Amino acid sequence: MNNANSNFQCYGAFRPRQGRVRLHTSVLVALAALAVSAAAISAAWARAHEWRGLIGGANQITSADLTQKAAHAKEMAQRAEKFLQEAKLAAALPRDPGLWSADSPWLGDELTPLVTTLGSLEAKRIAANPDWARVLTFKLHELGVRPSSVVAAGCSGSFPGLNLSLACACEALAAKLITVSSVTASTWGANQPGFTWPEIESRLVRAGIIGRLSSAVAMGGFADGALDLEPTAREVVRKIQSASAAELGASVMRPASLQESVQQRLAIYAREAAGQSIVLYVNVGGTEASLGESPAAFHLRSGFIAARPFDLSPGRGVIARFAEQGVPTLSLLHVEGLALEWGVTQASREQAGNAF
Repeated sequence: MNNANSNFQCYGAFRPRQGRVRLHTSVLVALAALAVSAAAISAAWARAHEWRGLIGGANQITSADLTQKAAHAKEMAQRAEKFLQEAKLAAALPRDPGLWSADSPWLGDELTPLVTTLGSLEAKRIAANPDWARVLTFKLHELGVRPSSVVAAGCSGSFPGLNLSLACACEALAAKLITVSSVTASTWGANQPGFTWPEIESRLVRAGIIGRLSSAVAMGGFADGALDLEPTAREVVRKIQSASAAELGASVMRPASLQESVQQRLAIYAREAAGQSIVLYVNVGGTEASLGESPAAFHLRSGFIAARPFDLSPGRGVIARFAEQGVPTLSLLHVEGLALEWGVTQASREQAGNAF
């Protein structure tokens, strides 16, 4: 017999200390359930109070009104998708052989001279679903976005459908959206000359489908200067940037470094907010300026990022800088996970509409 067993045996059978109450298992289970519920309520309360934009009173709307606004946002996204499909058909753009015949027009080619990074075709299909406009209306409202709230956004060309859905959601909620848009994109994104994201935005504005979104147009890519492209492709990007910015009445960004780009973006958001508080930053895609170039960028989650400092390195991006200012972020990057969590699914071939 080892010492451990002998030690237990020398004290005899275990008895509760005097004054303790012995509870039945069912009672313990019930108490545990109550504790879990209380913890969940406490966490939800704490999270709600982290969201600076959360306001009540006269700005509260009924569930039925919010549902109607969300439906309107989705209808707006569907009109934009139909318009884009007709525009691409009129331009006689050849369809990439890797795409379905009924794929959304929000999808571009696998490879063009404007591609900066690799992207998932599955993710692009999921992000093209106009139902994101409906879901984002609910999410933005949940995060405290109300009429006249100021929302800042960094929109890459990788998820043009999400850029549009965000715009529709803000329109439905009567919020002010301030965006900095990028020309370049990943594979299967808005990577076709003539149909980069700033050019698509210009087309939609001319058609009266949306109002102007971009306050500035960046090149995107490495160091926010498309330094990962060939020189000839970089010149194409510059021309698209200049022409789109001129048509949209937006600023042209030509930073000398990534950190200069981060500072320029923050200054643009502050200028356009005109003294109002920015209640939320929305990151669409994986722009280097938003994420930053420090190791902390690899640990950023998709979805809600609380307004707590998490990166003080010199290479931190817009998300980290906003966190220091008390502004939370909604990051729309790993869309497959968000689609599962939020109930957004990939549109089937039958749902995708007419063949493109």
